[in-house]
Amino acid sequence: MIPLNPDWRKGKGLTYRKDLVEWVDSHPEASFYDLWEETIDPTWLPYLAQSGGATKKDLILAACGVVRLCLHLLPPRDGLIAIETAESWARKVATEGQLHKALYAVPVPTDTSSPAYPAYNAVSIACNASAYSDSYLAAACATSDTVYWALRAGNESQVICSTLRKHLNFERPREKGLTVWQRLAAKD
Repeated sequence: MIPLNPDWRKGKGLTYRKDLVEWVDSHPEASFYDLWEETIDPTWLPYLAQSGGATKKDLILAACGVVRLCLHLLPPRDGLIAIETAESWARKVATEGQLHKALYAVPVPTDTSSPAYPAYNAVSIACNASAYSDSYLAAACATSDTVYWALRAGNESQVICSTLRKHLNFERPREKGLTVWQRLAAKD
C-alpha cells in the first residue's frame, strides 16, 4: 500500500496536465481516494499517483503491469523477458546492462500499422523509463506514455485503469474503529 502524500493537491504531477488540474479543481471537496477511484482517463492516473506519493519504483512497476496487457502482440518470450527485466531493475535486482540487452532482443516491428508496433513502443518506454528516468515526474510521464501506447494496441481504458489501480495501491484508511465487515453490516 502506498502512503498518501498529505499535500497531494500541490504535487508536481497535477501541474503537468492542464486537463487533469481542471478536473481536480472542479471537485474541491473530493478526497484523493474519491478522485483516484472516479478517474476514467488512464493517462491521468500516473500523474495523480505521483502527486499522491507513488515512488519511481511504483510507477515503473505499474507501467510494466500495463505492458503485460500487450505482450500477446509481440514475439513469444522477447517482450516478457524485457518486462521482467524492467521489473527486476525497478526492484534493484537486474543491472542497467541486463535491461538494455533484454530490450534490444525485442524485434522492432517494421509495419507501423500493425498492433505489434504500439505494443513494442509500450515495452520500449517502460524499459527506458526504468533506466533513464531520474525523477518521479519523468517516471509518471513515461507511465502515461506507456498507457497511451497500450490504448493504441487495442486495450480498453477500463482494463488499463484497473491494472494501474492494482499496481498503484492507494487504499482508503479505515473509518475510525470500524472494520470493513462492521461498515457493511451497518448498511444492512
